[in-house]
Amino acid sequence: MGKKVNIYLDDATLRLWEKIPIGERSSIIKGAIRNNSSNEPVDPRTEMINMKLAELDKVSIEIKNLELKRDMLRTELTNLRSGEEMIKISKEEFWNTINDRAVVYLQNESVYKSYSGKSAYSIFNVENQKIFISNLRTKRNNSNFSKRTTDIAIDRLIAHGGKIPVGQFIPVKMHEYTVVALHPNLMEKDGFVCWINEDVVPVTDEMIPLHNNQMPPEEWVSTDNFLAALIDGKKALIGQGKKIVIFFREKHPVFGVDESSEYPWQTKYWKWISPGVLYWGHSSATQKVVAFPQN
Repeated sequence: MGKKVNIYLDDATLRLWEKIPIGERSSIIKGAIRNNSSNEPVDPRTEMINMKLAELDKVSIEIKNLELKRDMLRTELTNLRSGEEMIKISKEEFWNTINDRAVVYLQNESVYKSYSGKSAYSIFNVENQKIFISNLRTKRNNSNFSKRTTDIAIDRLIAHGGKIPVGQFIPVKMHEYTVVALHPNLMEKDGFVCWINEDVVPVTDEMIPLHNNQMPPEEWVSTDNFLAALIDGKKALIGQGKKIVIFFREKHPVFGVDESSEYPWQTKYWKWISPGVLYWGHSSATQKVVAFPQN
């Protein structure tokens, strides 16, 4: 049984580390440890075995990555050959949307989270057609992506018919989290990044009705007292008074409540920093909120 360990890298070494393909990093470290673990003379046969084991690990990982890529390409080809109408996504509009949202997040020091809610991030900078991300746990702030990254991701998403497994949309996790958090038409659901292929309306304060101490409907529909909306892709009913009150119809990893919860989630500290961007509490927490015209 192995054990996970943490290592510290200076900025220069970190930049070199990030250039190494993810699947090859472990085998490189293992090889370095084996090669430098002792100054004692090593039996040539043992040394050869260790080298071959390291090489085998590396090849096995490469095979696994190639098999994953093969399966992904097969899926894309099947979708493209099916004759079904392809979704249409403007790459220029897509980039402009997330770039503008990133500026809003930057100006408000907004904090958003991973799909599981365990990791937290913020936008560190937006410049030179790049979006820089700060990992709030590791304090790294040099990770960034450009329009080229999202252009390639859009091609993958279209080829998959608008629903692609998490991690295949954008291979770098924090980049994928960021793009999904920023764009109104993207959401994560059941292990997939999904494109909402219909009009969505970024929610504003004026759209939230007064709840007047009424209970929400059982169904996910808007009423005189509640707005049916998606909060980070999770169904919810939102009303307001002295507090904003949210009844979730699906479990949200950040709020930790769903339709079976006895009480709704609520807070008196909230504001809309931009259409579709809810900012609440005292820790710069930020959620994406959209609704549909028919609701």
